[in-house]
Amino acid sequence: MNDTFTEADLAPDPQEKRDRILAVVDRVAALVAVLAGGVYIGGMVALGANAAPIVFSMLPRPIAGDVMGTIFARFDTIALGAALAALAAEVTRTLATRRRGRTILSRLRRSCTLFMAVSAAYVALSLSPRISELHRQGVQRDDTPQGQLLEAVHKRAELFGKIGMGMALGLVALTIFTIQPRRPDDEEDDEEAVAPLPPGPRDD
Repeated sequence: MNDTFTEADLAPDPQEKRDRILAVVDRVAALVAVLAGGVYIGGMVALGANAAPIVFSMLPRPIAGDVMGTIFARFDTIALGAALAALAAEVTRTLATRRRGRTILSRLRRSCTLFMAVSAAYVALSLSPRISELHRQGVQRDDTPQGQLLEAVHKRAELFGKIGMGMALGLVALTIFTIQPRRPDDEEDDEEAVAPLPPGPRDD
């Protein structure tokens, strides 16, 4: 029996290599999800809570509606991109964590990601174009049937914007809480690792 140590004896086995790669993939995907959620939240706060009230207070309503419609149309593209990035990150994390990712928090995180994406898509592909179309027709929010329709669509867009932002907040928080820590076995191996014996035959 040859007791000589070689470099191959110190190398991690294929399973260990795979686990390390998947851990890195999980963390990178988590970073992408947090950034995507942050972009969505930041955009909604900047436009909905800050820009819109200022624009509508300084400009006549028809002009203010056109301006904000153009701004939100551009942001909708960013929101859709952020939603798609969050979905891709979620799929990646689900595949990378496998059985370890089947927890209640992970399922809640997936739900937040899905509802954020649905809200962003509904606003961008349905509500925002409808609002812009009504503004181009010269419709204003008043007591006329068309004005009431515009008001209803605006309120629906605000509602789903708030829902999407709430889901994005949940996504960011749950993404941080569900990053997989190092496995106890790995930590024990590091603490109890024994230096290899020098090359050559052993006395015992």
